[in-house]
Amino acid sequence: MRYVGQRFVQLVIVVIAVTFTVSLALSAMPNAKERVILYRGAGLTNQAEKDKLLDSLHLNDSPPAQYGYFVKDLVTFNWGTTNNNESVKTSIWDGLQISIRLMFYGQLFALGLAIPVAIGAAYRNGGLFDRLSTTISFGFLSAPTYIIAPVAILLFSVHWKFFPSLSKNVSFFDDPWLHFKNFIMPTVALALPVAAGYMRLLRADMVNTLQSDFITTARAKGVSTNRILFGHALRPSMFSLLTSAAINVGTLVGGSLIVETAFGLNGLGRKTVLGIFSSDFRLVQVTVAILALVYVFFTFLVDIAYGWLDPRVRAARTLS
Repeated sequence: MRYVGQRFVQLVIVVIAVTFTVSLALSAMPNAKERVILYRGAGLTNQAEKDKLLDSLHLNDSPPAQYGYFVKDLVTFNWGTTNNNESVKTSIWDGLQISIRLMFYGQLFALGLAIPVAIGAAYRNGGLFDRLSTTISFGFLSAPTYIIAPVAILLFSVHWKFFPSLSKNVSFFDDPWLHFKNFIMPTVALALPVAAGYMRLLRADMVNTLQSDFITTARAKGVSTNRILFGHALRPSMFSLLTSAAINVGTLVGGSLIVETAFGLNGLGRKTVLGIFSSDFRLVQVTVAILALVYVFFTFLVDIAYGWLDPRVRAARTLS
């Protein structure tokens, strides 16, 4: 519990540092106040009304004071409205549902593709399947999401017309097939580079694990290949994959921004970009805070999961 408490305090510090940096960067943007007046107070005619608007948003205060008001409003759920006079809560909730769904599908697809390929490549280390999968993974690692997304649209929407080029947020419970058609291309475009990285990490760890003494002993006892691979070798080989999966939450957030824009999904990433361009301070601040909390939460879960994966980690924590 002492270890968990220490990690929790560290994560809180990270969230504070990230949100304060973003708040400082927004207040330091060139012509920030003028842009706020342009987008939010277009109908205001005199300076007094403009100053009243800036005061209501605390933009005439110092950056530390602005951040203090933001933290107070954040924890009391007084998030205000966007430049379009829409509730920030409503806007973020609508976008968060799309982004979480997209990132969940992307993570699930990446792990579901990478794990069996990595196991097969490690088992046949140096073989044809290993060399082929390694070459393909290097190709996807060098192909960023902003390249994969338009190529996918060109091939599967424009040329072959298998899937729509602009995705709609169709509920799975309303129409499962239409939901699949609208999310399959964004999911694949988001997940392929991540899956390639997962595959390379897990393959390398599996190759090392399969050369361990306890694996040799298991083989000498006549343990089946499937049990050796999935029961003995996979679990201690997942440290790097688990860490990468948590860290890649941030990668998926950045990738979803590109994917949402490319496929017309009005998720949280796209809302954040539009909010930055329109100087929608409160929307951007709350969005970044939520994304930071999501990121550190998954990092925290990884730290706890280490103890489950390897009893030596639990013993080290107990001794410390």
